[in-house]
Amino acid sequence: MLKTLDFPVKPHVRKYLNVHLGHGEYVLSNADRFGKMLFHLLRRQLKGKLSHAGSLQGCTQVLQLDLRNFPVHQYGLTELTSYTVFQFNDFVDELLKEELYLWVRSFLNRSTSIREVILDFMGAYDLREEDIQFETLRKAVQRNCNLPALKKRRGKSVGKMSQKTAGLSQKTAEMSQETGGLSRYASVLSLRQQLIATPSFA
Repeated sequence: MLKTLDFPVKPHVRKYLNVHLGHGEYVLSNADRFGKMLFHLLRRQLKGKLSHAGSLQGCTQVLQLDLRNFPVHQYGLTELTSYTVFQFNDFVDELLKEELYLWVRSFLNRSTSIREVILDFMGAYDLREEDIQFETLRKAVQRNCNLPALKKRRGKSVGKMSQKTAGLSQKTAEMSQETGGLSRYASVLSLRQQLIATPSFA
């Protein structure tokens, strides 16, 4: 019976998961958003209309899944499909970027540039150029953060969170306020420690 499963992930996905799930084995469960997605994908593996085999080339890291709570024999799981791997990596990548957009909306002000916010975010998750390029994140921010509108209201909204923000997003903003008196480098280190200590919300 299959008891563990090495799930291929991209380097930046692995580092994001390191903060939220830890560095070791992850016991698969429905207790958090990552487990819920993996349950869904593993129970209903789809090959997809298009081949995603090429997307596996960047998956040089693994998330080792402990399947003790997952009755694999009931679902006939024998191997992972490329589509399943693609879907989970894409899911985590979107979570990472949504959090990055939150950082930009929350921390961008007249004295802190977009570049500095992105670099701080990368520092908090120990992301390097070989994991995911700065330029990739910058373009994602440019496409999705509605920066012209942000600049117009920045003077009134510095330090405030969008009312739509919830869960970990709100926690991140609270942590930024707590570290406001520190240098930017010290703030990033403090934020990283608090992110690690914050349990992944369901």
